[in-house]
Amino acid sequence: MDAERWRRINALFHAAREHPHDRREAFVDEACAGEPALRDEVLSLLRMPSGPGVVDRSAVEADPELLLTGGDDPLIGRRLGPYEVTAVLGRGGMGIVYLGHDTRIRRPVAIKALPAALTRDERSRARLRREAMAAGAISHPGVATVFALETFDGRLYLVQEYVPGRTLRTTMKLHGGRMAIAEVLAIAGDVARALAAAHAHGVAHGDIKPDNVLHAPDGGMKVVDFGLARFESGGGDAGPRTRPGARPGTPGYMAPEVLRGDPVDARADRFAFGVLLHELLTGAHPFAEGGDVAAVARRLRAPHTGPGPARPACPEPLVRIVAACLAEAPGDRYPHTAALVAALEAVSAVLETGAGAEASPAGAGEGRGAAGLRWWWQFHQAAVSVVYALLLYPVWRAREWLPGPWGLLAFMTAVAVVVAAVNLRLHLWFTARVYPAQLAAQRRASARWKRLLDTAFAVLLASLAAAVAPGHPRWAAFFIVMAVSG
Repeated sequence: MDAERWRRINALFHAAREHPHDRREAFVDEACAGEPALRDEVLSLLRMPSGPGVVDRSAVEADPELLLTGGDDPLIGRRLGPYEVTAVLGRGGMGIVYLGHDTRIRRPVAIKALPAALTRDERSRARLRREAMAAGAISHPGVATVFALETFDGRLYLVQEYVPGRTLRTTMKLHGGRMAIAEVLAIAGDVARALAAAHAHGVAHGDIKPDNVLHAPDGGMKVVDFGLARFESGGGDAGPRTRPGARPGTPGYMAPEVLRGDPVDARADRFAFGVLLHELLTGAHPFAEGGDVAAVARRLRAPHTGPGPARPACPEPLVRIVAACLAEAPGDRYPHTAALVAALEAVSAVLETGAGAEASPAGAGEGRGAAGLRWWWQFHQAAVSVVYALLLYPVWRAREWLPGPWGLLAFMTAVAVVVAAVNLRLHLWFTARVYPAQLAAQRRASARWKRLLDTAFAVLLASLAAAVAPGHPRWAAFFIVMAVSG
C-alpha cells in the first residue's frame, strides 16, 4: 500500500467516525463510490473491535481459534530429517512454530514453518529465508539462535533455539498492567541490548513488540521473529532500509515515518521499543487513549512526552528516555541503540545506588549527568576494593591477640573473602570500562555474591572486635566501626 492511499484511508476512517454509528457505512459508500476496494478497507477498520490493545494484539490473541491442538496438525508425530515434531507452540497468519527434538544431539528445538496455504508462495519463502539470515547473523544471548534452514518434502523450515517460558505480553498481563521500575529496567535493558547487537550487525528487526520477546525461566529476554528484518550494507545504523510506501510490521508499533511511507532505518526499531517501554511502565499503549484503531494515526499528528500521569512515580530520566524514543522525527530519537542502552543503565545505576543523577536526553549519548554517575560508580568500586585490601593489615595485627590457631584462621578467612570481593568489584569495574553494554546484566548476576561477601566480612570484623575487646578496646572500636560502615 503506498503512502497516498494510506492517507486517504486514514482521512476517510476519521471522517466516518464523526458520524453516528448507524450512518457510518452509508457515508463510506458515498465517499468511496466507484472504489469498492477502498470502501472495503475503510469498513474493515471501522468494524474492528474497540477494546484495549486492538492495534497491537497478535493474530493468535485476536483469534484464539488459530491455535490448534496436537491432534489437528498432520506434522505432529512426524520426523523431518533428524527432527521429531512433538507439539504446536504457536500459530499465526504468517507462520506456525512447532516444538521439535533434534535426535542427533538430543536437544529441544523450535521449528518454524509456513502455513499450508503459503508453502509455495515465493514471497513468504523469501521472508523465512530473510528471518534465518537476519537472526543467524547475530550472536547475542538476547537473540534466539538459528541452527538451520532446512527443506523437507519441498517445504521450508527454520530450526532455531527453543526458549521455554512465555511472551513478554503474558508477563505484562500477569503483573496486572504495571511492573516495578527495577523490573521494567531489567527487562528493557535486555531487549535494548539485543536490539543494539542486531543494529551493530546491520539488522533492523522491523516488528519489535511484547509478543516478539520471550521471557525465559531464568528471567532473561530473547528477541525472536526476524521475519520483517531489514538489512543495511556495511553494518551501520541509519541508512534507508525499505522502499517508500511499504508498511510492514504491527500497526500499533509502527513509527510515524513507516506510516507515512517514508524511508525507514533502525530508528523505527527504537520508536517501537519506546512503545514497548511505555507499556511496561503503564500497562497501556501510549497512543491508544480511546483504545481503538485511531491510535495508528495519532502518531502522525502529535508527539508523545512519556508516561506522564499514567505513572507519576516514574523517575524523570526514564520519562525522558520514553519521550526520546517516541519522538515523531527520527532525528530526535537516540542516534544509536548503544546510546539508548547506556541511558537505561544509567537510570538503573541511580536506582541501585540511591543517588540522584540525570540520564541523558536523546541525541547526546549518555550526557554529562549520566557520564558523571558512571564515573562515580566506577570510582566507588575501585575505592571499596582498596579499602578491603587495606583492612587486611589490622586483621593481620589482631591475629596475635587471639588464642591458638584462631588468629591465623581468622586472617586466612579474611584473605579469602577480600580476594573474592575485590575480584568481583574489579570485574564489574572492567566491564563498565570495556563492555558497558553488558554491565547491567553482570551487576544483576553478581548482586547476591556481593551482598554475601560484604556480610561475611562485616561478621568477621565484628567477631574480631568481640575477641580483642578485653585487651585492645581501641582496636575493637575500630573493627566495629568498619563492620558497621561496610
